Amino acid sequence: MSFNYGGSGAAVMRGIGESPGGERPAIPERLLWKLWKRRAARQDEFRTGAGTRVRVLYPGRAGTAAGPDFRDALLEVEGLGLVRGDVEIHLRQRDWTAHGHGDDPNYNGVAFHAALETDSPETALASGNAAPVISLANLLDGADDGEPAPPDAASAAAELWALLARRGYPRPDSAAETGSLLEQAGDERFRRRAATLGRFAAEQGPEQTLYEALLEGLGYRHNQQPFVKLAHQAPIAALRRAALPVLYGQRPMVLRHWLLAVSGLDGGAAGVAPRLPPGLGPAMARKEWRLFRVRPANHPTARIEGAAELVARFLERGLLAGLGDAAGSPSQLAAALTVDGRDGGAALIGTGRARDLAVNAVLPLLHTLDGGGAESAPMEIYRRFPKLTGNEIVREMAAQLFPEPWQAEASNARRQQGLLHLAALLRGGG
Repeated sequence: MSFNYGGSGAAVMRGIGESPGGERPAIPERLLWKLWKRRAARQDEFRTGAGTRVRVLYPGRAGTAAGPDFRDALLEVEGLGLVRGDVEIHLRQRDWTAHGHGDDPNYNGVAFHAALETDSPETALASGNAAPVISLANLLDGADDGEPAPPDAASAAAELWALLARRGYPRPDSAAETGSLLEQAGDERFRRRAATLGRFAAEQGPEQTLYEALLEGLGYRHNQQPFVKLAHQAPIAALRRAALPVLYGQRPMVLRHWLLAVSGLDGGAAGVAPRLPPGLGPAMARKEWRLFRVRPANHPTARIEGAAELVARFLERGLLAGLGDAAGSPSQLAAALTVDGRDGGAALIGTGRARDLAVNAVLPLLHTLDGGGAESAPMEIYRRFPKLTGNEIVREMAAQLFPEPWQAEASNARRQQGLLHLAALLRGGG
């Protein structure tokens, strides 16, 4: 199939790009999406409505759920340097409002709104921030069949490695060096996570910090912030005070009831404030949660039930003491964080999620409480953790940075965490 739109972008918009009468562009939005994926990194530059130059290093990975069209694009922006963020593609800038994105928090990570027809320099996000708008008219120039191939993987990777080298991670020359580099990056991510949790623990106490980190980890990407808010609205100390007098076998059910009530997901009568023990609440709004197209196993209500079971499991001693005792080996700690489903149903917290919680919440906090030494016992357990469930960022980073035979070096949790650290460095974080 040929996408030959020849002529200037302005001519396209006056002619081929618009239907007679200037009503709507004649090309389908899906085609524009494909052109971004194929051609964006080959353009010398794009321009925002304010005239800022933008060069695309990586167009992003295609979104697979509700949310922006492309995730984690890598762009070089005049005056800002490297920017990593989401990109939403539209035929017309005003389609953003027509499609309801302006009120959708799933689009708050959009770094650039890209459209053929642009009306203003910025598009308002639900967060109150604004995303610059870039014109896509120059994507329509030229042909698709027979045109030069996109920049090869080696040259694209070279640009990324040049950026990483400035952050202390030069490009490896072999598979063995790849493994060593990923371990170095994985340890750095672990230490930084530990330092962050340590600061929180100094402010609010280690028990609340661990509880909050566990709930955040149960939220996945879309519901992490609501779960953090839930941890604040239903703090662990208040839950323990209220639940300790309850009969042992009834504690999980009671805790689940309280957490669901505070979350706003309990299905109670609208406008009726739930009756909660002292220290819990106020109840959150249901609209704060992302519920659309969430798999049943990942639904917040299922994860809240899993959290209630965890709190009940360690109610007497506390999460920190109970999970600290279980941190003698990766398998023992993962088992302590796993919560089976009821009546043979799907696990409320499966082994894969339990391993993620161990690596990202429990072990970093234990490490900093243990003094944060280079060879602490929690760090040693972290380094022994097997491979975690893969995610898009890990897979994408491995594919962008390494030739295919070297990608297998991301063979355990430590090295996967290293890929996440490199991704954070490329987007200016970490």
